Amino acid sequence: MKTTTPHWIAIGVLSALLVGGALKVIVLGSTEKVADERTVVLLEPAERQAVLGEMRVLLETTQVIVEALAREDLAAVEAAARPIGSAAIATVDFRLRAKLPLEFKQLGFGTHYAFDDIANMAKEGAPAREIQKKLAETMQNCVACHASFQLPAVTVQSLKTTGE
Repeated sequence: MKTTTPHWIAIGVLSALLVGGALKVIVLGSTEKVADERTVVLLEPAERQAVLGEMRVLLETTQVIVEALAREDLAAVEAAARPIGSAAIATVDFRLRAKLPLEFKQLGFGTHYAFDDIANMAKEGAPAREIQKKLAETMQNCVACHASFQLPAVTVQSLKTTGE
């Protein structure tokens, strides 16, 4: 009679490594807590610049949408919102996504999907006031993200020693 116990042990170890790796990539990301209780997201300088650049595009687009809503120019609202909707998610590098904690990704993806909603509302001719309300709700994702996370330009060790 043949014993297969070593195979099951190997399968168990590999499964545990796979689950642990998935937990790290999908849920935890590359993070650390610091004194102000926000989560520090540890990124390489180019990755940090990519995330900050995306945030600036979201802010600039929001300004364009607010201005277009004031003029009740729904075509301009749709034109501004569409490119930063869910299509923009595909442009984020997978290695960078792996470093971002789950809550950060949920807020970011939710924001992009909300801009899809805003573009669709504008295309369908929704009243500017309804679109403005959706934009205000969407901005809560931005507020929550900035309250929960920081992307330091300095090392985490220096944050711990200076208390920033």
